[in-house]
Amino acid sequence: MDYSFILVESEVPENLGAAARALKTMGHTDLRLVRPKCDRNTEKAQILAHNSQSILNAAPIYQHLSDALQDIDLTCATTARHRYEKYHYLSLRELPQHLQAKRESLQRIAFVFGGERSGLSRQDLASCDLITTIPQASLYPSLNLAQAVMIYSFTFSSAQTVQIEDQRLNQKSIPVEEYAHLKQSSLQLMERIGLADRYQQYVTRSLARLGYEDLYLLHNIRACIDRTLDHLEAKQSERDHAES
Repeated sequence: MDYSFILVESEVPENLGAAARALKTMGHTDLRLVRPKCDRNTEKAQILAHNSQSILNAAPIYQHLSDALQDIDLTCATTARHRYEKYHYLSLRELPQHLQAKRESLQRIAFVFGGERSGLSRQDLASCDLITTIPQASLYPSLNLAQAVMIYSFTFSSAQTVQIEDQRLNQKSIPVEEYAHLKQSSLQLMERIGLADRYQQYVTRSLARLGYEDLYLLHNIRACIDRTLDHLEAKQSERDHAES
């Protein structure tokens, strides 16, 4: 299934940019605008898009929601508030399973988001097949428009790359002589504090798996401990000398 994200009467340019960025990070590309009340070409919108300007700038603009839905098989309105009219509200937690049950009959699904002040109009809601909502701990304050787009785009993202490794760390390799010195000085420290041989082996084996920054940090910790021990031993020696 493919997904389209439709923003109706958006008023805040930053939200347009942030929404485009949310789609880009979650692998979506189809952003559509209906009667936007702000300019996507403003500096604020472009800055918030941050490497997602192509999605923002390519978004088609429509005057009527019905026109934006011409190629959509199923339309999901999004709302954060209950209306006077009686609707069946489908939680976002339930929505993926609900859509999966219809997967053979659906090719493109649209999520429709209303403006920041009043959300979707009754006329726009009438153009949608489902009314969905994000469960919240309290009704107020409601989610920001771009936050809501982020949650929906994440929920329906099929290609997610986990980026947990800090690329700034351990990109260098420690020179052989420095590694040998660290290993030897670490062994001396462990002997000095009376660490059992089997634990010394654990430490030396672990050293081989560490990167540059980790080894550098360990070297500083070892040097600090050595200095502290030297200081304590010197003070003890002075006391022993005074007592004798």
